Amino acid sequence: MRLTYETRELQLRHTFHIAHGASATRRNVLMRLGEGLGEAAPVAYHGESAEGVVAALEQWRPELERLDDPAAIAWLMQRIDGSRAARAAVDLALHDALGKRLGSPLYAMLGLRGLPLPPTSFTIAITAPEELEARVQAAASYPILKVKLGTERDLAIVQTIRAAAPQAVIRVDANAAWTVPQALQLIPQLAELGVELIEQPLAVDDLAGMRELQRAALPLPIIADESVKAPADIMWLADAVDGVNIKLMKTGGIRGALAAIETARSSGLKIMLGCMVETSLGATAAAHLTGLADWVDLDGPLLIVNDPFRGVRFNGAQLTLPEEPGLGVVAA
Repeated sequence: MRLTYETRELQLRHTFHIAHGASATRRNVLMRLGEGLGEAAPVAYHGESAEGVVAALEQWRPELERLDDPAAIAWLMQRIDGSRAARAAVDLALHDALGKRLGSPLYAMLGLRGLPLPPTSFTIAITAPEELEARVQAAASYPILKVKLGTERDLAIVQTIRAAAPQAVIRVDANAAWTVPQALQLIPQLAELGVELIEQPLAVDDLAGMRELQRAALPLPIIADESVKAPADIMWLADAVDGVNIKLMKTGGIRGALAAIETARSSGLKIMLGCMVETSLGATAAAHLTGLADWVDLDGPLLIVNDPFRGVRFNGAQLTLPEEPGLGVVAA
């Protein structure tokens, strides 16, 4: 199976400012392996880069190009190691190629046909106070807002958004920026504003702090994101959070995501299915799994202006999966 790839700079509609930093562009790697398409969305916070993805693909090229059966996904993924984003791209490409060979969309191939798909949230990144209300009004067609926090004015941000969108479901994501005392103070106040859940309030490795929040019986569920990459991470988090945010770029693709979902369910945890800043290629791959999730955050394609693909369709927050074989993604 012939391997080709390119690095693509994605232009964001607005500067994407979160607790980790800010950016106006993202550099993803788009690849083709035989008939299959894949995407790597590396994030610096996770120690990933487009250059690292390319280096991994070149390292794996002999194994990838020796492969002639896209069904050998498990066999191949055990033979390559390194960049999770690069592994995700390979995993996506193999599932896409296999679905095309079988004439089946991915969700049907995985036995997920007919499951109801939860609506996606839409992200409101950190922005200047005078711009915040306009951002919320521009997102009026999305009834679920995911609000990025991690500033000295977090409560005021949510108060402004609640006033601007009184009927919206609000979820907040602190991106690991709070301390335990901050979380204990803010979470009850956010609950009074009708917030639905809190994502990653504390530092990635603050397991003791997460357990302290659980013992406090706070009024909102806490979802781990940055703390979760592999299924094994879920096991040590099981008594410290209420749910986990699973992203293909963290789990190394669809196989890893399915393993993480199974691990989370067996641990009694709820599932959020999320994405990085991705094109419709990566987001569509994740969308095929949304029937397994309690909450969905797949707005990556909505945040960029130069999406080179068409795949999952957005009717406001409601997702419609493509019927074409494989991932069902085509060039825009």
